[in-house]
Amino acid sequence: MKPALIAATLALLGAATGCAGGAPTDAAAKDFCDSYNSLFTDMAQVSDDASEQEIIAAIREWGAQMAETGTPEDISEEARAGFEETVAMIGDLEADASREDFDRIEQDLTDEQKKQVDEFDRYTADTCGSPADQLAPQEEASPAEPSQ
Repeated sequence: MKPALIAATLALLGAATGCAGGAPTDAAAKDFCDSYNSLFTDMAQVSDDASEQEIIAAIREWGAQMAETGTPEDISEEARAGFEETVAMIGDLEADASREDFDRIEQDLTDEQKKQVDEFDRYTADTCGSPADQLAPQEEASPAEPSQ
């Protein structure tokens, strides 16, 4: 169950917490990225037998953290609107939400809202890197064998 919900989270945030309209607009880029990427590092540590509600709770906590951290000053107006939309969608999830509820989180967005969320996703990728990098095991390069 955990890998499927993590994949859904990546889809939401790679395609996306209360009202974020009051979220700070002067966060340091490092603080913003640390908050943004914390979801993926936290999810990687969740046990494989975690319930949907435990995973949804972690996602909701992340959304609240993002709203508290806010965005850096250099974020575009459209990306900021996408941030606010993402935070609101996650904040609107009920504590007893299911994976199906999470999967439908974007279904009522207008085309304009979807564009804003996409712009937020581009901003986070450009500023913080890919969230998938937080989940992928880091392989060490093996030393090359000397040629004979």
